[in-house]
Amino acid sequence: MPHWAECILLFAVYSLLGWICESTCCSIQAKKFINRGFLNGPFCPIYGVGALLIIKLLAPFSANIIVLYLASLFLTSILEYFTGFAMEKLFHAKWWDYSHRRWNIHGRVCLGNSLIFGVMGVVVMRVVHPFVMNILERIPSFLIPFLAAGLAVYFIGDTIVTVHTILDFNKKMAELQKVLDEIREKSHALLEEKKRNMELAIESRLLADRKPYTEYLEKLRQKQAALEQNSKLLHRRLMNAFPTMKSLRANESLARMRAALQERRKKWRPKR
Repeated sequence: MPHWAECILLFAVYSLLGWICESTCCSIQAKKFINRGFLNGPFCPIYGVGALLIIKLLAPFSANIIVLYLASLFLTSILEYFTGFAMEKLFHAKWWDYSHRRWNIHGRVCLGNSLIFGVMGVVVMRVVHPFVMNILERIPSFLIPFLAAGLAVYFIGDTIVTVHTILDFNKKMAELQKVLDEIREKSHALLEEKKRNMELAIESRLLADRKPYTEYLEKLRQKQAALEQNSKLLHRRLMNAFPTMKSLRANESLARMRAALQERRKKWRPKR
């Protein structure tokens, strides 16, 4: 089996297994199905990369379970930390946050998860990987390059769609945040104008000055409602997949869109 093809197939297998574990745990906790993961398809790339690193780098330590456990713990923790850091810088959002847990580092990693990842590293190396390789070796050799190439094209395509979705989502949040800020600004200006007019006791001026503000405010509120309510399917998937996600630039608008989505769910639920 070509090395490049083996890496792609292993990445796909462990990304799928990671997605199954993540989605199952999150779905049980939320009592509904959640398509967990960065990509739209049933794959969590961080698990695929983590498994590949463990398999390729820690193979010399596979016989020593203590060293394997500690090395897996540190390797996966470093991967999770820098993945979180990179995604924050690229997409201006904090996708997961462990700040509420003890022994965390900048909310990107925490001791509890790292201990679990160490165990998972041992299980992957000593139990899962031999089983996975046994299955992959049963695939006809002439099919391997085509299967690997097809998966590579799929992952590239899904990544492009996902990145476009995130950029579009960020653009929508920024637009909504601009509307919210302008509503606050105009509401404050209207309040100040009302106070001045009341002090002057000129009713005609009060009505003349308030009308342009109130009409413009009404248009802004209509735009706000449209931005909050009309969320795209892939935008909703992101909010569902990462319920603790925080926008670093427009978190107020994200919170409002999430609240609007929850309100829509309540309306969709059948009455008993």
